Amino acid sequence: MAEVLTKPSRRIRNMVMKELRLIIKDKVALLLIFLLPAALIGMLWYVTDASSLGGMSLGGTPDIGGGDDSGNETVSESSVQLGIVDLDTTGVEDLSENLTAFYEQMANVTIYNSTVDAYRALYEQVIDAYIIIPDGFEANLTENFPTYIEVHFDGSDLLGSASIQGIVQAGTILFRVSKLWIRSEIFPGMVIEFSPQGGFLESVFGAFIVIFSSYLGIAMTSAQSIVGDTPLRRMLLTPTSRLEVVVAKVIGYVIIGFFQSLLLVTLWVLAFNLTLNTSFISLVIIMSLSSLTGSATGILISAVANTRLQANQMFLFVLFATLILSGFFLDVGVLDRILPMNQGMNLLIDTAFKGLSILEVIDRVLVLFAFSGIAILTATFVFSRKPTLG
Repeated sequence: MAEVLTKPSRRIRNMVMKELRLIIKDKVALLLIFLLPAALIGMLWYVTDASSLGGMSLGGTPDIGGGDDSGNETVSESSVQLGIVDLDTTGVEDLSENLTAFYEQMANVTIYNSTVDAYRALYEQVIDAYIIIPDGFEANLTENFPTYIEVHFDGSDLLGSASIQGIVQAGTILFRVSKLWIRSEIFPGMVIEFSPQGGFLESVFGAFIVIFSSYLGIAMTSAQSIVGDTPLRRMLLTPTSRLEVVVAKVIGYVIIGFFQSLLLVTLWVLAFNLTLNTSFISLVIIMSLSSLTGSATGILISAVANTRLQANQMFLFVLFATLILSGFFLDVGVLDRILPMNQGMNLLIDTAFKGLSILEVIDRVLVLFAFSGIAILTATFVFSRKPTLG
């Protein structure tokens, strides 16, 4: 009985070794998996070094979070979630509340009682930014002294930070106009949170290239793994099941993806001298998860396709759809929490920039595993319905 139970695992192991040998012998596949992603990192390094953009400290993917909070929330037509921490105890007109009212006209405002609560909300992406109105706010304004407010925002959110600055500036101007003040000034001080050492292009766009290369690079090569495997016809005449074939191929490409992850993360960190807020091992784990979803996606494409040409065409569709819906350029709503590349990007940003551990983002890890499992089962079902291989 024990020997019977070990036969499937032995067959899977043998098929994994066969798949690895085929990949290693395919020089073009190795070029696509390793050298092209490394070339992308090198081009980014050249561009940032040549254009002196390395000092930029803003940036990121628009990842506007939602959620419930115990504070009082005022709904507006804006999609920006803004927190307010009012620490002012001076004066009788309550000018801080007047200023808050103008912000409420332009954003969804939540009032927090302490900076700790607001910081936590920003950390958990409940809000996009929060404003601290300091003590002495009204006293300084009534005496025509310069007054400073602090605007804290996520340093990994480039598009969101631009919207936030516009709202803060517009609300401040309208507040001053309503009081007919000319000499009194309010100076917003922008405070960047959750940003590693390094600029926007190096950190956030570099993370996008790393995840892009890990997910789509593996998917591109694995998309040919079934439809282009001629010896597989003979193997299917043996007791080998279709599920064993699919699992073996996924494992083989995940192993290749692990080594690709080591290369990409090492180049990303060393080329731009990044100081990240997590361990190197956590980054490799996340990248390997991205390789798993990429491998499962490619195997699914290869199972559906009947010819190599069809597999290439399907991959191009997946490529462009992934780029459009990546969430890097525009907000894609609920899809940002489902699509594998989006989840990989969010995982990388939350761990590398915000210092979250793997356990703290376990829900997103489970989403990637669920996507991979569904893709593997679907590929197995489609593969089993094919009488022959194209």
